[in-house]
Amino acid sequence: MDLLWSASTTMRNPERAYPFLKTASEIENRVWDDETQMVYQSLLIKNRCYTPTKQHLSQRQIDLLNDLTYELSYDEARDIFDSKEYVDAPMRGRTSLDPLEKLGLVSLEYDRETCAHRVKITELGRSFLENKVDLEAVVFSNLLKFQYPNPLSSDCRNYNTKPFINTLRLIKRVNELCARRGEKAKGVSKDEFGIFVLSVKSYREVEQKAEQLLEYRHTMRALPSDTDREAFRTAFVQEYLRTFVEPVNNTREYADNIIRYLRLTKYIYIRGGGYYVDLEPRRMVEINALLEHDNGSAQEFTLEGYKRYIADYHAYALPFETLETLSKIARDIAGEIHSLEALLGEEPTAYSLAADIEGLKRQIEALRRDRARLQNLKLKADYQKAEQIDEAITALSNIRKLGMKPSVALEKWTNIALNIIGDALLIKPNAPLGDDNEPTFTAPAGVPDIECYYDGFGAICEVTMLTGRDQWFNEGQPVMRHLRSFEDANSTVPNYCLFIAPSLHTDTLNTFWIAVKYEYQGKRQKMIPLTISQLIEILRGIKKARENDRRVSKDDMLTLYEACVEIDALPDSTKWNAHITKAIRDWQSRIAC
Repeated sequence: MDLLWSASTTMRNPERAYPFLKTASEIENRVWDDETQMVYQSLLIKNRCYTPTKQHLSQRQIDLLNDLTYELSYDEARDIFDSKEYVDAPMRGRTSLDPLEKLGLVSLEYDRETCAHRVKITELGRSFLENKVDLEAVVFSNLLKFQYPNPLSSDCRNYNTKPFINTLRLIKRVNELCARRGEKAKGVSKDEFGIFVLSVKSYREVEQKAEQLLEYRHTMRALPSDTDREAFRTAFVQEYLRTFVEPVNNTREYADNIIRYLRLTKYIYIRGGGYYVDLEPRRMVEINALLEHDNGSAQEFTLEGYKRYIADYHAYALPFETLETLSKIARDIAGEIHSLEALLGEEPTAYSLAADIEGLKRQIEALRRDRARLQNLKLKADYQKAEQIDEAITALSNIRKLGMKPSVALEKWTNIALNIIGDALLIKPNAPLGDDNEPTFTAPAGVPDIECYYDGFGAICEVTMLTGRDQWFNEGQPVMRHLRSFEDANSTVPNYCLFIAPSLHTDTLNTFWIAVKYEYQGKRQKMIPLTISQLIEILRGIKKARENDRRVSKDDMLTLYEACVEIDALPDSTKWNAHITKAIRDWQSRIAC
């Protein structure tokens, strides 16, 4: 049976690579035998990177897993692992390490003296652990080199493809055919992506796949109802992918999984309300250079040669890293910056291009950061109208239905809400952004999700989709640490933290209550826990004020924030949320006048 291109379901979310790799570093240099494989999986349980199902576990073991404040010992984690009574228990560890090996972060190196393979963190893996390269760079480097067949996998021996390169080629060819036929070039739908992009077995199939995709699209478009379209899709997939494993279900599941990885490259973007996958227009110079340089065919490797290749960050020579091409990229971004400056009424910035390749690469990154800053200012300007506020309210009200990962969607729309609220000097999201200023993932650990700078005070904003006790475990201490670091860096002004979630767990409220009423590390903090519904009410208040020609200022927001943290008269934390709701309602009444 053939296989669709898929990232491992063990690491469905790329951000899990770091904690899995950090755990793998605990077994570095050990022989990769059955025992070490079970040790690794047990360590993943101990470090709470992996939570097994409750089947076969005692109530005490279930309680230990549920108590996220409890620090599991290795013996307790191993006892939980052994109690699962897995068939082929070592396989669990092999499956968990496999994505790290395929990403080039870990290598199983053969030791001639012991005639055994040992776990080694590669140079790329070490750089990742030391934060010298980020997840985006790791994924991009890997996708450029990943191919079928490859010596790390026994599957897909009859393939001849670099899936990432051929994904770019196929989307580009579909767009070219649409333009030639007078149709709108819009990339490929997620449904088409799962069927046609993920089933490419050879670089020679791309032209044929593009034609078949458009035939499928035209047939689907002509059908009268969703029921008819779903019936046609099911029959088509079963026939078109009849040699593939579980095609009807896997095309949709795998598409969502792969797109998460591809977004990290910044070479694709999502359009059409989250339904279409297209090439990033701001990266077409790089994309065209790649596709002229690489036809998407696989290379021949020995096992050791392929391991070295994927673990070498610099092994794939980027064809656009020339003085001429990098200069064009820099000029194009500078042109975008000048257009944004003109829209925002700013004086155009003068740029002189660097004279060497490394200097140009650094300059391009700086230009992209400047473009992102201006894009955020334009976003703020765009969302000042009442109808745009309605768009933000609608999005926040339907945060799980926006065609993107809900946690990413919440960061995006909270950033927009903060740009609507008040007159900030700067709203700075820390999530990785595509060239379209859309977040590709949530903000990394160790920094606030969003930083807000006002004349006279500052704030951070932390968001989460967690609602259970894990909300408190994952967010409580880290959020207060982030605020303290922000306070230390901005010590001349008062600082606040907005914490936003669908609902607030009592343990989260208790923890923040102590920080506000008493202290965190010796000093009080100004924590403001809000539900998404309460954030929406703040936006509704601002909309009403604008309809009455009343401009909401930073001073208005400061009044609200202070009212939310004025809790000395409250008996305990159970009354805090109602107090905040009342503070918002009173504030709405004042600013509407």
